[in-house]
Amino acid sequence: MPYVLIEIERVFLWFLLYSFVGWVWETVLNIFTKKRFVDRGMLNGPICPIYGFGAVIVIFALRDEHQWLAVFLSSGVLACTLEYLTSWSIEKMFHVRFWDYSNKPFNINGRVYLNGFIAFGLGATLVKELVQPHVEDVIDLIPPVVLTVVSAVLLVILLADLAVTIAGLRSLHNRLGTIETDIKRWKSKEIAKADVHITNADDRAQEISADLHKRLSYQQRRLINAYSTMRTQHAPHVLEDIRSFLPGNKAGGNK
Repeated sequence: MPYVLIEIERVFLWFLLYSFVGWVWETVLNIFTKKRFVDRGMLNGPICPIYGFGAVIVIFALRDEHQWLAVFLSSGVLACTLEYLTSWSIEKMFHVRFWDYSNKPFNINGRVYLNGFIAFGLGATLVKELVQPHVEDVIDLIPPVVLTVVSAVLLVILLADLAVTIAGLRSLHNRLGTIETDIKRWKSKEIAKADVHITNADDRAQEISADLHKRLSYQQRRLINAYSTMRTQHAPHVLEDIRSFLPGNKAGGNK
């Protein structure tokens, strides 16, 4: 089996491993800070690809660097650059910004900020210097044929998940415009009914919630709830309105 193919498969497994670790980190962090489970992955599977890409970039870019301070600073710069470009690219492609650090100190255009630099720098340093050597040793034990089969199956699953996610994000932008119009109409009708009873208002809220469940996919509803600072360019307030009508509307953190 070609050596290059085996190396690509190994790197792919590194990527998936650290993407899963990133998902676990985001999930555990939200359990402690928000006191509830929040699926923080943009994809449907339990992975956060930005962590996987960040880890692989640091491993290769800093392969010959082992001075911890240099690795920490370089990792922080690389990770924040990746996060900035990811935020910018998603917003350009899908007209949605998933995280916004504008209210955080030392932020750059709300896309990255100092705490992220420190956290990613520390995490990447530990991964590169302490974890990655053991990961390489374990993956090297996998027979080439098994490595190829496992990598192929996981790649197909990842590509299918990615296709579903992209389709959902593209349709989300279009649906938010019509939903915003309908929510405004619903609100204006309720305001016009000055004698409406609380029970009627509750019934109406349940009707709106049921309608949103039909018009938004599970993934779209999950992302809206998971990313509390998510905003769209053309309907800036509609996401807050949607959260108010969806169950579990105490959304997760910034990213």
